[in-house]
Amino acid sequence: IAYADPMMSLLLYPTTQHYKVKSETIRVVTAYNVGDPRQTDNTPCISANGENICKALAKGKKRCAANFVPLGSPLHVDKIGVCLVTDRTNKRYRNRVDIAMHKNEYHKARRFGRQKLHVKIIEPVPEK
Repeated sequence: IAYADPMMSLLLYPTTQHYKVKSETIRVVTAYNVGDPRQTDNTPCISANGENICKALAKGKKRCAANFVPLGSPLHVDKIGVCLVTDRTNKRYRNRVDIAMHKNEYHKARRFGRQKLHVKIIEPVPEK
């Protein structure tokens, strides 16, 4: 992975951040619409780590939900790029990655569907 998504928070990762791959596998990847109460709990814009994920997406940041890594972990997902895990999936989907999309992108999320994609658990490499 050359560098992070340039839209990720500068406080978390510089735009030229380099990563090393901790592990990689093929996982089921789906999409959900943040802010849609039919697809989330009763606080549809607040992720499991307390972030307003609707605002993060509006700023162009990529967010995802996963249960197999700690909150705040960056993942590289084929076709998506680097997303930051800020939310959790339903317990029955413990090995899945769920890509956060805007509330008004319902049809885009449906078209994305359920795909088996290459997912890398990555970590920032400290600059020397």
